[in-house]
Amino acid sequence: MEAALPMAVAVGVAQLILASEVEGDVVAIVLDPVSSWAKLKCASNKQKNDSDSGAASSIFLESKESMKAKLKVDSSGKINCPELLINGISDVSDQNGWLGNDHTAFCINKGACVNEATTSILCDATSCQTDEQHLSTGKSSEFWYSYDQQDKMAEALATVASTVKSLPSKRPTGRVIGIIEKSSRREAVIGFLETKKWLANKEGPKGGCSRSEQSPQSSCKGSASHNGGSSIKLVPTDPRFPKMTVLVNSLPGNLKNRLQEGDLTIESELVAASIEVWRPESYLPLAVVKHSLGQGGEIEAQTAAILFEHAIRSADFPSEALACLPKVPWKIPIEEFKVRRDMRNIRIFSIDPPDAKDLDDALSIENIGNGVMRVGVHIADVSYFVHPETMLDREAQDRSTSIYLIQRMLPMLPRILCEELCSLNPGVDRLAFSVMWDINPSGDVMDHWIGRTIIRSCCKLSYQHAQEIIDGIFDCSKTNGSEMCYPELHGPFDWQDIVADVHNLHKIARQRREYRFEKGALRLDNSKLVFVLDEDGLPCESMLYESKDSNMLVEEFMLLANTTVAEVISRAFPDCSLLRRHPEPNIRKLRELEAFCNKHGFDLDVSSAGALHQSLENLRQKLKDDHSLFSIILLYATKPMQLATYFCTGELRDKENDWAHYALATPLYTHFTSPIRRYPDIVVHRILAATLEADEIYQKQLSSTSKLNQRMDKTLSVRETAHRCFTGPVFNKVAAESPVGRKALMTATLKHKVPRTAELALVAAHCNERKLASRSVKEANDKLYLWAMLKKQKLITDARVLALGPKFMSVYIHKLAMEQRIYFDEIEGLVAEWFEATGTLVLDFTTDKFSQGTSNQRRNRKFEDVALVVNPANPGDSSNKQGPYEDILLEIEEKLKGDLLNTDKIEFDLKDLANQKNIEPAVLPLTLRLLSTVPISVYAVGGENSSPEIAVRIFLSSYLS
Repeated sequence: MEAALPMAVAVGVAQLILASEVEGDVVAIVLDPVSSWAKLKCASNKQKNDSDSGAASSIFLESKESMKAKLKVDSSGKINCPELLINGISDVSDQNGWLGNDHTAFCINKGACVNEATTSILCDATSCQTDEQHLSTGKSSEFWYSYDQQDKMAEALATVASTVKSLPSKRPTGRVIGIIEKSSRREAVIGFLETKKWLANKEGPKGGCSRSEQSPQSSCKGSASHNGGSSIKLVPTDPRFPKMTVLVNSLPGNLKNRLQEGDLTIESELVAASIEVWRPESYLPLAVVKHSLGQGGEIEAQTAAILFEHAIRSADFPSEALACLPKVPWKIPIEEFKVRRDMRNIRIFSIDPPDAKDLDDALSIENIGNGVMRVGVHIADVSYFVHPETMLDREAQDRSTSIYLIQRMLPMLPRILCEELCSLNPGVDRLAFSVMWDINPSGDVMDHWIGRTIIRSCCKLSYQHAQEIIDGIFDCSKTNGSEMCYPELHGPFDWQDIVADVHNLHKIARQRREYRFEKGALRLDNSKLVFVLDEDGLPCESMLYESKDSNMLVEEFMLLANTTVAEVISRAFPDCSLLRRHPEPNIRKLRELEAFCNKHGFDLDVSSAGALHQSLENLRQKLKDDHSLFSIILLYATKPMQLATYFCTGELRDKENDWAHYALATPLYTHFTSPIRRYPDIVVHRILAATLEADEIYQKQLSSTSKLNQRMDKTLSVRETAHRCFTGPVFNKVAAESPVGRKALMTATLKHKVPRTAELALVAAHCNERKLASRSVKEANDKLYLWAMLKKQKLITDARVLALGPKFMSVYIHKLAMEQRIYFDEIEGLVAEWFEATGTLVLDFTTDKFSQGTSNQRRNRKFEDVALVVNPANPGDSSNKQGPYEDILLEIEEKLKGDLLNTDKIEFDLKDLANQKNIEPAVLPLTLRLLSTVPISVYAVGGENSSPEIAVRIFLSSYLS
């Protein structure tokens, strides 16, 4: 009889007994016996399985002791779903197995992919009183364990991990027995309402579920109708959601009235909704529509949908938060001049984008003799205005970051702070944190000073201004204030000094940059698309953004400031500092990158970040005439990289090696330089303020001791060193561990309300989640504007083949810095022949109605769905004065007036081909290999009653119809 394995989790292939889970739900799953696990297709998966086992080695080689160490149990033995981080899993499709025990249930965040999954031990089935009905409610529960039970759980975890590793050809299967924690995605559903059926029969079915949509228990109808109203369907734009039932009586008043009046335009409006209930026996969840967002396909409505999906707060702040703001007009209190260093006489200026209003940072540089330069980074002191445990602080923490959209910005803080009182605007006094370094002619830091200051910026340079200075084309004669293209200069300074400062800063930044890369830093400059907007705010043109020396100048000193502050606060508060770590990349994917480059004749060393950077720089020079290919290599180099995250040092107290930042090749790093737009920076400012305070307290304590006072009076330098025992270049560990030092640090911690380890860990986790959300919003907003641009004017361009298979092709479009996929299976009139040995795909016409495969969701697609075909002959009348391609396009336009992919109607402008006439169409049969160049047509689909999408077709020439 086969030995029983533990209860466990499986992702994506579970044999569900519940139909009510959505992505992000934490679910409990029972693992099937090993004999019933699904067998993977050896031909297509052998290589993947082998590589997966290597990628997940960090999971399976865990010892029982290390597993047990991850179980967070307090002295009473209580666990409330402690998290176990499983590293090395990069995609759902790569996950060969999970964990389990006969006596242990596990839960997993369903749909977790990216670079890590989160797994939690739920309960011991022999001792926990729980059942499937309780689990399905989604209510959190607490469970108690003895230490003996903890040993059993850790042993079970290790046993199943080992079993899964030993069976790489099998994928574990199981069944969901309950939902432990419901995903926030349930509260953020975007979709379109289906109203035609309801309007056709206003006395329609009360339950909203057809017979085919009900389970055998027919509970869907009961769940929808017990409130006593007819229903309509909601079709989510996210295909991972099923259709949903919406009670007409639950609609907002305006939508309900319009529906009852027969307004058909409702179907083309995006609506925001949430899942109210989803019974386990029902196929369709019951949703509640919150409000209409506007017409689908319009930028404002689509942007509102993006923000709603990612729980981004609007620009409106609650009155309780606004009540925390100082009264205006505001000026710096006299008391601040007594406790801060006055630096208003120093020449300080900012370098920012031309339209920036939230100026976080400014720079200064002075020659202090012997070739030594004193460089300063000055950061807005936002923590002076945002106090801990206030409503303003809570609001800022909830938002966590400012959101930068193409046309507007959603601030983390009220605009009076981020654009006025905190912003380092020129010509006004501002509170700041300043970090000053004494740097020798070789670019080495000899000393540093950190403190709270009062500054007055003399001007706001744009990156373009700074670049013109670096390039030597900045004309000082045109800076008299009458020229609008140059900024106003405040204070007793002249432009020759500003120009000299920028040149000196650029020289040192270049030295520091070279030094960083010599130490092993890595930079991956992936292409970024920017848009030109017309007078209506709509995108009319796109281009690839180019980072210049002026950008790198600012970046270099911000990196130095962040690193310096990270060292200072982590030494003073090793248990409660907020740092930023970047784990090492996925080794398997790095090896794949190395193999890919070697296969194509490119030398690539992935042994370290520095080696990878140097290899990429060599390739940059080698491929200077093939920017598209180098962009592809950069794209591949990015894929193995894990995300950088915030963390509390106390969580990794005995794992200092895990604090490091891989790309920057530094053991300590944090975010300090952008407190106006990032909440973690405000927390770091508070911890830094506590460190500075501890220095002051420690100095006062020493001064009260006569013997120490006499010793310290011998030289000023000794006194100054004692004054900077926590914030100076050399940390005085003896002082920190002394009774006086410990008391000083504790007093400063309480005064500035530095969070404890557990509290700070929660802040870090929330900030990580919000940062990911803001990143997703930015990507979705960029995609939306690209869609809007392509809807006005389609693009014909060359692309490079990134990946090939028997039924698909992925291409990289350098002009748009994006990757797209084309599917060839089940295309009427097209045959795709795949040669596995050579990795070659051949496309050709066929007279067969269906060329391959069995019926599936792509069957019956037209040839025009994957190819834009032009005929080199002139099919028009000889009297027609238009050119042959113009005739062809008009003919194609007439042929394709029907729906394409059932989402949008495609039109072809003659202007498109005229603008892109240098792109030659391909011909069939077409042979495709990895990195082949292929002409494509890029266009927009969807929008009016489905989500906006960007589609790609091959651009072909053929005499055949």
